[in-house]
Amino acid sequence: MYIVIAGGGKIGYYLIKTLQPYKHRITVIEPQRELCEKIANQLNISVVNGDGTSIEHLTESELGKADIFIAVTGRDEENLIACQLAKRKFGVNRTIARVNNPKNITVFEKLGVDIAVSSTSIIADLIEQEVDYSGVRTLMKLKGGKITLSELVITPESGVINKKLKDLNIPKDFILISVIRDDAVIIPNGDTMLSEGDYIIAASSYTEQQELKEFFLG
Repeated sequence: MYIVIAGGGKIGYYLIKTLQPYKHRITVIEPQRELCEKIANQLNISVVNGDGTSIEHLTESELGKADIFIAVTGRDEENLIACQLAKRKFGVNRTIARVNNPKNITVFEKLGVDIAVSSTSIIADLIEQEVDYSGVRTLMKLKGGKITLSELVITPESGVINKKLKDLNIPKDFILISVIRDDAVIIPNGDTMLSEGDYIIAASSYTEQQELKEFFLG
């Protein structure tokens, strides 16, 4: 796989080191000559001393042959422009951009960037996944955070204990994926009866996660 990276700072440098063991062909575009020399000497890859938003320098990197373009400069606007050029001018199938301001993630995705990555958002999501909000824990977010996979533990106070799923009138926007009881994973159907201590894995929209909690836990 051929990967072009715009930005040879700390993130770009360690990204290259991480990717190298997988035997990818990598080229980096970096405006600071001293960083270019460091990367070329230490990592032994192709380096273009230039601007990732310049068609001339993108052409020099043979971007038209790339499978993936990754923009990890310290400026969101440069990463967005570079990804748009890679996609529209050079026909790169997959673009990934570093986003310093998490509020820009939606904008990047609407403007054609395939994956917008914010370290701030990643850390916040990891923290949220580890926090149990009164019996509900977020396991994963999908579709840009619009869909949430949640883990719920049926408590003694729950109104669903000893009731079959077909009798519960579960809202249509909730999808019950599995029930974990002791060491067994149960694929639920209408006759599945919930018990105290069951772990439920369910999907819902992020905005309805609270309603999901209220339905199963009260």
